[in-house]
Amino acid sequence: MPKTASERCRICAKLSAEDAISRHGSSGTGCWAGEPCHKRRSYYRNRDRYNQTKRRQYRQQTGQDPVLLQVALPETTWAELLLYRERVDAPLHAIGAELRESKWDDQEQRMVERVIARIEPIHTRGLKPAQIRGFMQELLQAFSGQLEGVTLDKFEVQKELSPDLCPIQDCLLHQ
Repeated sequence: MPKTASERCRICAKLSAEDAISRHGSSGTGCWAGEPCHKRRSYYRNRDRYNQTKRRQYRQQTGQDPVLLQVALPETTWAELLLYRERVDAPLHAIGAELRESKWDDQEQRMVERVIARIEPIHTRGLKPAQIRGFMQELLQAFSGQLEGVTLDKFEVQKELSPDLCPIQDCLLHQ
């Protein structure tokens, strides 16, 4: 059975590197361990993406993955949801989204990832959960409109970020 995720490390992964070192370094809680913490933070931030890749590889190995046909669309297109909140059980501060694609670059001989479209974060203060879910569905519909013949029905990746990293200019946290 896999080891459970450390709540402290998961919250730390949402912070910028400077904030994490100041909060958890020698002047903070003292749990900062240098290189292992950098790797752990990267893992927690990209955990959904790593698991998505593992699931795709498993489906291909077991023969559960359908045959892929070459079409004019990018090799992979997905939607990422950006959630700005302190903890999983904390109120949502802001929500944003990105439509991403990855495709093979012949010159670099590797997969290249880029952002196709971005919905800038908005504050969710005062919105009810049903309104937030409705907004998320509108985001998926807007992204589906960017892709011809493809309908996105869910966000493949959900990234949780600290509200301290909220990019909204007139945010109450930055005043």
